Amino acid sequence: RRCRECDTVLVDPDDMLKAALRLKDALVLRCSGMSLQHGHDEKGEWLKITYYDEDGADVSERFRLQTPAQRTAFEQLFIRPHTRTPGIPLRWITAADILAQQALLRHPDFVVARMKGQYWQVREKVFDYEGRFRRAHELRG
Repeated sequence: RRCRECDTVLVDPDDMLKAALRLKDALVLRCSGMSLQHGHDEKGEWLKITYYDEDGADVSERFRLQTPAQRTAFEQLFIRPHTRTPGIPLRWITAADILAQQALLRHPDFVVARMKGQYWQVREKVFDYEGRFRRAHELRG
């Protein structure tokens, strides 16, 4: 796949998924849903997002929402790609506001995570996938 304007090769999701499936320390989830959970501890407010696949496997990521830099990172890494309506900004102040607007968010088609120490770290999320791999809830014969 190439850019329409500059004709450079774009990242192909099929190639990325194929490469991730070859790695021993990578986990590829065919995402069928996600859940959000918020909390508060001594370091401040946080939001945990858990992605589930068809077989019951899951992987999660956690965002702290205390400082302006953390909130900006959350906006860039979570809100923008997960919003169903990209032209309409999601208005939020606390993690509870995000939970109240969960219906406005979409789950990715695929989640790629790599092992970091003892935990899985989400590296890539693929949305609006059209390719040779089957998405969750699709039947192919």
